Amino acid sequence: MSLDTKYRPRAYADVLGQDGTVQILRQYVRSGAGFYQSYLFAGPWGSGKTTLGRILARSLLCATPVDGGPCDACPSCRSILEGGSSENFFEIDAATNSGKDSVRKIIEEIQYSTFSGKRRLYLFDESHRLTLDALDALLKPMEDTVPGGEDKSLVCIFCTTEPEKMRATILSRCAPAFVIKPVLPEQVGSRLAQICDAEGIAYERDALTLIGELTECHIRDALKAVEGVSMLGPVSRENVAKYLHLDLNAECLSLLRSIRSDLSVALKQADDLTKRSSPSILYEKLSDLSMTSYKVSLGITNFPGYMGQVALDSGQADDFLFFADRFSSRPGRPTASMLLCDVASLHRDLNRPQLRASEPSVPAPPPKSGKVDASPNDKPKMVDDVYVHPRAVRKDDATTPAPAPSVPSPLELRPLEFFRLVKMRASELTGSSESSGRQRRDDVGDPGTHQSG
Repeated sequence: MSLDTKYRPRAYADVLGQDGTVQILRQYVRSGAGFYQSYLFAGPWGSGKTTLGRILARSLLCATPVDGGPCDACPSCRSILEGGSSENFFEIDAATNSGKDSVRKIIEEIQYSTFSGKRRLYLFDESHRLTLDALDALLKPMEDTVPGGEDKSLVCIFCTTEPEKMRATILSRCAPAFVIKPVLPEQVGSRLAQICDAEGIAYERDALTLIGELTECHIRDALKAVEGVSMLGPVSRENVAKYLHLDLNAECLSLLRSIRSDLSVALKQADDLTKRSSPSILYEKLSDLSMTSYKVSLGITNFPGYMGQVALDSGQADDFLFFADRFSSRPGRPTASMLLCDVASLHRDLNRPQLRASEPSVPAPPPKSGKVDASPNDKPKMVDDVYVHPRAVRKDDATTPAPAPSVPSPLELRPLEFFRLVKMRASELTGSSESSGRQRRDDVGDPGTHQSG
């Protein structure tokens, strides 16, 4: 069994760094108001949303809850722990059961009581994947109460990484959203140390904290990293760097520092990086490192511990902001050639300041004419007081006048258009001949009149 599955928290005491949320959930169970509303847990992947939802479900259905938490000894708790569900609790993957039909089945089920006489609970994992029709079908049963009581007819536990995609009417029927807060790398390191001690894995304490930093304090990813590093031997900084490819960060930072000074070295470094990692990952890493270096050069923050002490020139602050702007606007499907091209163009723009039109920190003033101010050595910057990124401008110069529309030849006309023009011309000829005939009759006069005269 993998470490992240084996050491998944089973009780509130095992949950890391969510004391405020745990305290509120315990109070809901203690006060007997657990079925008065539904619940929503939001947070990044691997942060413990579904784990908290399962513990809450066991607490609400527990026969003898202990201090607002599950006893883990009654039949309901044992059934959920061993099988993941019970006659009262159902966990639904909304990514594969997102339609209205799945919700209609749930609404039909709540019309009937269970053998134990207890309420039913439904946990929707990845609930933002539910369709609008499915969410609409949940609204009324989540609002109605059971006859003669205050409990809601339907109580749901929603777990999502994208709460903004949930409908406001659904959120209004839930308790205030429980947002899973990030924990400190030191806290993750302490939890990893406990697990390593239990598993007999040799480790260095600072290496565990390093893993917490690298995984952005996602405990599930941290456990997977520990399991992988342990295959190489003790969990040391050396093995962590080898397993998680930390040398890639140092090489990307070296590339950023050499773009201005030496193009040949920068291109060689970029070419070597494309042989070790995909261009998409490199664009993302270069963008993140550029922004981090920009903040470090301004004294706002420090480099992460896994990068060590890196000396930066304070005069490079604008360069790093320029890099972050370029690499963060990468194309949809970047290739190695695109990365090399961007590195070369960055070197050119840094050494020819008049070409740095894409630098957001020095926008060009809008011209009085309201048109694009484009000189032979410059790129478009402002169009009617709106900043235009060079990559959004077509290759043809915006100031070049559009060619005059050409008159279509008869071969380019469609048949109906051609016959319409022929008919118009015929009517013009017919009208002109009739008018000329009337003119001749007027000049000669009426024959009958001459005879009578």
